[in-house]
Amino acid sequence: MASELKLIRDQIWVLIAKDFKLKYNATAIGFVWCMLVPLFTTLIYYFVFGVMMRWDAKNYLLYLISGNFLWQFFANVISMNGLVLISNSALLKKTNFNRKLLVAGTFFTEGAHFVLTIPVLLVIMIYYRVVPQWWSILPNLVVCLVSMGLISTGIGYFYSAANLWFRDLERIMGIALMAWCFISPVFIPISNVPERWLFIYDINPMSLVLRIWRDIFYEPGFHPSYYPWPLLSGFVLFFLGRAFFMKCDARFAEMM
Repeated sequence: MASELKLIRDQIWVLIAKDFKLKYNATAIGFVWCMLVPLFTTLIYYFVFGVMMRWDAKNYLLYLISGNFLWQFFANVISMNGLVLISNSALLKKTNFNRKLLVAGTFFTEGAHFVLTIPVLLVIMIYYRVVPQWWSILPNLVVCLVSMGLISTGIGYFYSAANLWFRDLERIMGIALMAWCFISPVFIPISNVPERWLFIYDINPMSLVLRIWRDIFYEPGFHPSYYPWPLLSGFVLFFLGRAFFMKCDARFAEMM
């Protein structure tokens, strides 16, 4: 058991190192782009919604950065999984390689990128003088990341396998993620959503994940009532996606 866990850990580290090398080896500022890209997109959203449209939200820049950084992490995990089998076709032919790690490993790879954005978030918290609620950070953080990891990896299992047969799925998934972003409290404050549409936010598990995340960085608090739905949704999506992936596994090599 210990040797299997060590092998899984080593394989995930290899995938993370490979991704960083491919993405940043020929760039001038390397992994700094992990921080700059989501920061620049956030500033564009801030100019449109915070300056031009003047949406009413306390500390809107912090609201926007906390939501957009996490959403980009989530969306990138799903998007990267669309091509993870195709871009690692050589590994699919190795009988001793755990193919499921290609999908699960994407969460850790993008997580390494995401960690590099946290200092920006902390600086904005200091600017707005937001004091964390220290005792609630750990439960909020664990539930948030576990829920998001299960949801994104579950969808990733399905997406990576299905995309081998139906390549149009890449375009459909791009549109779906954009729509999902707009029905999640990423940059639209919930107070600006008409009451008749609030039910969409209630049934959207990522809406609650974002609220839990903001309980850490935006308006520190502790709302355990937010926990059950995203965790339950995550487990269901994870096991359904994994089952679909394993059912298709035998045909991956011939689809390359």
